[in-house]
Amino acid sequence: MTLFEYMSVAISLVVALTFAEGLRGLQCAMHPGQRYVIHVAWLFIKLSNPIIIWWSLWGYREDPEYWNFVTYSMALIVPSIVYLQMLSLVSHAPHKVPDWRKHFYDQRRWFFGLNVILGALVAFMWSNTLLDAPPQLFPILGYSLLTALSIAGFVSANPKLHAVIVAVTGTFTIFFYGVLTFEPISF
Repeated sequence: MTLFEYMSVAISLVVALTFAEGLRGLQCAMHPGQRYVIHVAWLFIKLSNPIIIWWSLWGYREDPEYWNFVTYSMALIVPSIVYLQMLSLVSHAPHKVPDWRKHFYDQRRWFFGLNVILGALVAFMWSNTLLDAPPQLFPILGYSLLTALSIAGFVSANPKLHAVIVAVTGTFTIFFYGVLTFEPISF
C-alpha cells in the first residue's frame, strides 16, 4: 500500500458520506411545493464539492513529499467542512422538513460560517505556503471573493443577495473546475 492509498482512506470515507447525505436529501428538497431554488442550487454545488475534492487529490498520488501531518489534516478538514455544510442543507430528517426556504435561512449562519472557513482554508492551500511552489493567484482571488460573499450570506437574510451569492458561486465552480482544473481524459 502506498502512502497516498493509506492517506486517502479517511478522506474517501468523508467524501462518500458527504455525497450520500446530499443524495439522501435531494429528493425531499426537490419535492414540488416545498423546494426553494436557492437551497437546491446550493445542494448541487455542495454535491459537486466531494467530486472536486476527490479529483483534486489524485494529483498528489505520486508525490510523497507533499504528505505530512499538516497537509493530510488540511486534506481531511476540507471534506469534513463540506460534510457539515451538507448536513445543514439536508438536515438529519429531510422528509420532515416542511419548508426548505425557512430551513435554509434558519441554517444560513451555520452554513455560511463554515463556508467562510472553507474559503479561507482553500485560498491558503492555493497559496502553496506549505509547499515549495509559487502561489496560484486566480484560485486565491476566487476563493477570497467567495469568502467575502459567504460573510455577506452569514450576515444577511436577503433573498436577492442570496440569489447573487449562489449564482456567483455556481459560476465560479463551473468555470474554475470545469475549464481550468480538469484535463480531458484520453482513451
